[in-house]
Amino acid sequence: MRSSYNGGAMGGRAAGTGGSGKSAAPVDKEVDYAQYFCTYSFLYHQKDMLSDRVRMDAYFNAVFENKHHFAGKTVLDVGTGSGILAIWSAQAGAKKVYAVEATTMADHARALVKANNL
Repeated sequence: MRSSYNGGAMGGRAAGTGGSGKSAAPVDKEVDYAQYFCTYSFLYHQKDMLSDRVRMDAYFNAVFENKHHFAGKTVLDVGTGSGILAIWSAQAGAKKVYAVEATTMADHARALVKANNL
């Protein structure tokens, strides 16, 4: 597997019916969502994820070895964090990329997008 990632976002969970027609599992009301969003808003946490070479190589390769799936498409990156996957999607040829972030990391992601002339 080829890797050209030079260093330095993501976390989350999704639930759905999976096409089975059955309703999704109930939301665990004991989960501390404030803590979840607070944690992901810190740069040090994003840095830890961006420094995870195995994770980032896998993401990089998944995007750039499959540019044909991105070319001319619209991408929605929910929980964009640093914005790296949104940036790579644009660099891989996506026509439009929507990067959604609920924490203050949105400001940092916006700065990275601007720094990459996207």
